[in-house]
Formats: sequence, C-alpha cells, structure tokens
Amino acid sequence: MSSGIFLDSFDFSSDTSLYVHVPFCTSKCSYCAFYSVSGCKESEMDAYTDKIVSEIESVNERMGNRPYETAFIGGGNPGCLGNKRLTKIAEAICRNGRPSEFSTEMNPESLDESFFPLFESCFTRLSMGVQSLEPKALKFLGRNSDLDSTQRGLNLSQKLHEKYGTDLSYDLITCLGSWHDELSDIKHIITDYPSDHLSVYALTLEEGTPLYRKKPQLPDSDEQYVILSRIWSYLEDQGFEHYEVSNFARNGKRCLHNCRYWAYRQYVGLGPAAASTAFSADNNVTRFVFRPSVFDCVKSGLFEGFEEEKLSEKEAAEEEILMGLRYKGGLDLKRLSKRVHRDIDLSKLTGIEGFSEKDGFLVPDDKGLMVADAVASRIVDALY
Repeated sequence: MSSGIFLDSFDFSSDTSLYVHVPFCTSKCSYCAFYSVSGCKESEMDAYTDKIVSEIESVNERMGNRPYETAFIGGGNPGCLGNKRLTKIAEAICRNGRPSEFSTEMNPESLDESFFPLFESCFTRLSMGVQSLEPKALKFLGRNSDLDSTQRGLNLSQKLHEKYGTDLSYDLITCLGSWHDELSDIKHIITDYPSDHLSVYALTLEEGTPLYRKKPQLPDSDEQYVILSRIWSYLEDQGFEHYEVSNFARNGKRCLHNCRYWAYRQYVGLGPAAASTAFSADNNVTRFVFRPSVFDCVKSGLFEGFEEEKLSEKEAAEEEILMGLRYKGGLDLKRLSKRVHRDIDLSKLTGIEGFSEKDGFLVPDDKGLMVADAVASRIVDALY
C-alpha cells in the first residue's frame, strides 16, 4: 500500500530528479542537525545499500527508459559507504542513462582513489564539505577532519577534475565569531584549490546539537549582514556569480540539481529523513518525508515509513514563491498565476526594492537575496 501511495503521487512523464540520503558518518560534527548515525556495522550498511538500490530500481521502472534529469547523493557522508556500496547505488541511478548532472557529497577525509572510477562512469560533480582551512575553526565546528586530511582530500579532488573533468564545489562556513577571519578560507580555497562553485553558509545554532548547547557568541544579524556583504562582494570580484543566497558559480557552473529545488520542480527523495516533492498531472503537490531511522528503513518494505502531506493551493504557492525568490533564476510569474488561478499584477511587484521583472520572472539582485523571505511573505499576503 505504501509503495503505491508514494509512487502513484508523481507524474513520471515529466522531468524528475532524484536525491538519495546516506545517513552514515564517522562522527557527528558539533553544528550538524542533519540526520546521520556513526559506528554502524558493515552488515547494516550492506542492508541499507540493498534496500535503497531496490527502491531506486522501482523508481527506474516508473521512469521508463528515461534518465533522471539530475541526481544527488548526500548525507551524512556518502564516502562512509566505501567504493563497492556507493558503486551499487550510483550504477542503479544510471541504469536508464547518466543524468545531465550527477553529484555526490563527500568529506575530504573520506575521498581516496578507489572512488575515482565512479567519476569516470557515473558522477559528474563532487560537492566537498570543507567548512574551513583554519585549525581553530575546524576544532570549533567539531570536524572529524584535521587540516592535513582536509588538504589531502582537496588535492585528490583537484586530481579528479584534471583526470575526468569533474565539476568541483566546496562548502565553507562563516560567521563563527569575532576571532574568525571570514575571507581567509575563501582566499585560500580560490588560490590553492580552484573550482567553479562555492557554497558559503553563515553558521546557525541548531537546537539539539553540541554546539547549540555550548552557546558560543556568534555575530548578530547586523554583523552577519556586514560579513556576508563583504564575502559576496569579494567573490563577485573574483568572477563568481552570486546566483542563490549561499551559492556562487563561475563559468555558468550552477548546481543544476539545487536549481531544480529552487525552481520548484519534481524530485524523488529516498532514505531516512529524505523529503520528496511530487507533482500530479493536474499540478497538485504532495510532500513526503521518510522517518529518520536507518534501522527502521532496512527493516521495512519498499517506500514504507513516510509522512505524507497534501499541500493546499496557498501552501504550494507559498513554497513556490519562497524558493523562486531565493535564487537568480527568479520566480516564474506565469507558472505562479496558473497555480493560484489568477493574473499576477506586475504593478504591485515591479516596485519592490531588490527585485526586477525579467521576461516574466521576478528576479532578485544581491539586496533582494538578503530580504527574500520577507518579500515572499509580502507577495503571499497580497495574493491571499
């Protein structure tokens, strides 16, 4: 029954992306609120891999002979699976053909040359969680990677790019405190480990994490504004397009998978704590979130253990607006008007500071990205 409810909610005749969550880590970073577990047995990771592959194959059948538009394996740390298990998952995803973009996350300490063949045959993109190149910051964040192993992983990622043309993206965390030089990591990365994509996130204290319990003194909202503005300006001077609140790309190398999230497109999410957004043929939206337990996952049947939420028209419109305004692809006003069954009055939108109308899309500039959530609420209130 669960399998039918889940799969039947998607319109698989439309372009579909796939996300697979790998909930394993060697240890939990102090700031991380994503679902993951450490210390799992080999047999538990084997069982998880087999379960996920079976679910992927079932989705593949619904896709017919069409590949996924994009695919992303995230975590946790997918590198914890090892080469053989990760290969099983990646090859299952590519069974109908290689996606136009296929990303995997991997922490620097986990990358080794055993994974390299996967970047020749399956993966087109590596997203590496570096977070910092300062030893004090790595310790503050509770990273399980010291500076030496971080640099070793970065050097291997550069080899991947040289050998296979793999697109590289590095994640960094900033706004750690007055002791932290917010531009040091970024300058170091750009100089010594060039890439065409960077994700730069302001640290937030997530309830329940070890760092939250320590209650460190972080920059307030005004200080964050100054820090982020400085970072954004610097990266744009270095040739990076600031295309989403926390994401920067050179040479058109936006993360296509994440752009599909922000453009409010359909994707299937598999694994504990993974979410899906399903669009039916009549454009109704259903959200699925799987129970965050790897142990329940391996014991249950295919696609069991999810929470289902059918979004109302207003809820779907609100999500579409929130997502569209946070990146420079913009909010598709024609598509939104179909969802809300009314014309969008451009005269009420074109005067919003930080946004402009371009070819039927409401597009933010850097100032607009700073206030995207507030503007989204304003538009929702105007519509309803």
